[in-house]
Amino acid sequence: MAEILSLIDININLPNIKTTYQKFNTFTHLITYLFQKTNKEYDSNIPIYVILPNNTSPSSTTSINSTTTSSSSLENLSFNNKSLILYFFFTHLNLSTFDQNLDQSILQSNINESSHLLTNRISRVGNWTGTLHFNYNRHNNDCDIPSLFNTQSKIAGVIPTMTYILNCNATRSTNATTQLIYLQKTLTESINYLDLLKDNSPKRLSQLCYAVGHWSFPAHELSNDDLIYCVYLMLNYAINNLKSSSSLDPNLYLLNANELLAFVFFVRDTYKNGNPFHNFRHAVDVLQACFHFLIRLGSLPKFKQYIEDPNVDYNFETYDESLIELQPLDEYSSPSLSSGSSSSVSSNGNGNGHHDSNDNPRLNPIQALGLLVAALGHDVGHPGTTNDFMIKYHAPSALLFNDRSVLESYHASVFVNKILAICWPSLLSTKIESKSELTVRSLIISSILATDMGEHNEYVNRLKSFKTNNEILNHDNTVKLISALLIKCADISNVTRPLRVSSQWAMVLSREFAEVELLKSIIDKTKEIDFTKEITYDHVPHDLHDILTINPNLQNGQIFFINLFAENLFNNIAELLPQLQYTCDIITENKDFWIARTKK
Repeated sequence: MAEILSLIDININLPNIKTTYQKFNTFTHLITYLFQKTNKEYDSNIPIYVILPNNTSPSSTTSINSTTTSSSSLENLSFNNKSLILYFFFTHLNLSTFDQNLDQSILQSNINESSHLLTNRISRVGNWTGTLHFNYNRHNNDCDIPSLFNTQSKIAGVIPTMTYILNCNATRSTNATTQLIYLQKTLTESINYLDLLKDNSPKRLSQLCYAVGHWSFPAHELSNDDLIYCVYLMLNYAINNLKSSSSLDPNLYLLNANELLAFVFFVRDTYKNGNPFHNFRHAVDVLQACFHFLIRLGSLPKFKQYIEDPNVDYNFETYDESLIELQPLDEYSSPSLSSGSSSSVSSNGNGNGHHDSNDNPRLNPIQALGLLVAALGHDVGHPGTTNDFMIKYHAPSALLFNDRSVLESYHASVFVNKILAICWPSLLSTKIESKSELTVRSLIISSILATDMGEHNEYVNRLKSFKTNNEILNHDNTVKLISALLIKCADISNVTRPLRVSSQWAMVLSREFAEVELLKSIIDKTKEIDFTKEITYDHVPHDLHDILTINPNLQNGQIFFINLFAENLFNNIAELLPQLQYTCDIITENKDFWIARTKK
């Protein structure tokens, strides 16, 4: 099975291969179609082949210094630049390009080679991680030297491995980066990203504003398109807050609305949307938790759609079509960008780096934006496995990162080098304060690395030491520690959500763990599955009773996780930041419910 998309009329004859064929009149229409595909929340499980016209006429080439900004600039790109857009921005679609002179026998061979590797999700995960090698084993040739050294190439020409993604973006030349920035700019000047959303009516956009305002954020009742707009709302709110600050870095370019949406689309498409848990929905949920933390801590102003009571459930009946953005309340004074400000996160008036328990640590506007951006990208490219799995089965990325924070190092590298370096390079070089040497790039990386659960106890111990004034930190390190603690809390905040929402997250996490166990058994040769059949799931139920009927033992994992990880972290963070006490209260309520189920 394959999908063939073409900008030219061409007769495709592939015996014994099922294909779908679509002809597009413009490259813009083709790109729009590809962007909209990812609103469907599953992995691409077939190869896609795009046929582009290839000619060398002057109108078909575009210099990176071109000043053309009309929509026609996208159409006038050369074959190579169009191919680069497709390969770079749509890697997740298992895509390859050909020109009108394609050899159909090669196309048929490529489809045959890739299709059986893509059909089944467990196969895809194994190939992404480099822990299953069906493409090598099928040759039955122990001396297939070229295959052994092909781990940095796409499998079967279309399947991008984790090491392929790392290699392409970490070793990219300056000229290539410049070209990609130009192509990203061309896309944003040619496409209205708001129009790509399936439902962008004022009613729906207003509903999403109110959804963002609730701690009971209904992530599983939102489509990927809905989630994109939720991200836009929160990041745009933080950007507008930064604009109003007194010491905005003039070298920082702040994305406009369409550029911000384009950035969010790119982030979404870098996540594996077929992952039951570690997908774009989880990223947005973590971002929304950080957003609420920052509001409660006073780093961001409250807004009209914000609901103070964390237990209120949002049912989509509340909306105001005149409000499709988050509307700040009253006058608000942002924490200063100066490290000497009394409202700075580490300031205590004595200048010695000690934390004063009477202070309210607040991130300033650029630090708050950096934390939110880190939350959005903290799991990009997650393969749906665990660090323990990657290390045990000697995944190539585990070897590259020396078995230390393997997935977190991967996420940070891909997010910074593939996404931010192209979509928002000035953000990376911006200092977190005028007198600081710490850049937003460093803050984002350290925050993402902090989400490694293998380092959980280390961060809890640092929190305890900082809380009791036993750990002396300079200002930059205090900002990094507070940011790390907040993103860690947000990353496991599903256990602090009201019970119905919390149970939805528990359900999908159990699905992902089951997939990892299945992949382990296949590698260990203790189980076989039919790789010609896809793994599918029913939509996550909205009702708590339905969730518990499907998962009658859900309480076991929840009690274990709360006892081992969540309670200690949130109890200690609430002592440092009492505005977050509500998370502890909900954990206690949820835990009591789960314990009661064990006694039935």
